[in-house]
Amino acid sequence: MIILASTEPALLARWATAVPTGEGAPAPGRAELESLLARPGPQLLLLDLALAGLGGVVGVSELIGQHPAARAVVLSRTPGEDEGISVLRCGARGYCNAYIDPRLLEKVISTVQAGEVWAGRKLIDRLVELIASNAAPHAGPSLGQAAFDGLTPREREIAVLVGEGVSNKVIARRLDITERTVKAHLGAVFAKLGLPGRLQLALLVTSRVERARAAQSGPH
Repeated sequence: MIILASTEPALLARWATAVPTGEGAPAPGRAELESLLARPGPQLLLLDLALAGLGGVVGVSELIGQHPAARAVVLSRTPGEDEGISVLRCGARGYCNAYIDPRLLEKVISTVQAGEVWAGRKLIDRLVELIASNAAPHAGPSLGQAAFDGLTPREREIAVLVGEGVSNKVIARRLDITERTVKAHLGAVFAKLGLPGRLQLALLVTSRVERARAAQSGPH
């Protein structure tokens, strides 16, 4: 289910054109949003930052904390880097303009459903730099490359899967190891990279993927 949360009917109609038929569920207010989030099953949330009753960025943080399983994409009517960083730090999986072209919104939805983070490249790079500056001293500026490459092959494998949004249970099944082993490797990954959690790891993985794509599409 894809929840479309906005008090503005025009935005709900605009976003609905980017959602596969039958998957969208409109939530014109906080009460309707809470009711939809209480339903079982995987959910992706397109959340208007100006939704009545939300309370801005603080409300986003509270909502994500209460419903961590839902992948939230926050859409802002007046987007900016500082606001975007705050939203992503709250745990949102995406941040973009509320008036985004529906064709691009389709890409946002598929990207976040695939476990990646959606935001402008400059915004992701800036956030990764901020994460690096607050990381463990040994990680320092090497967070984006050398520190990641310093992981063991198994740690890198798990880091990429976690960064793509795969749960520990699924990782254990894919790699034929126990969840306890996954958690142990993940603890080592966080320690070596100086990262506090899964979202920061997802941002780092997304940044590396974007840089790799840019390098491949650049001049040869």
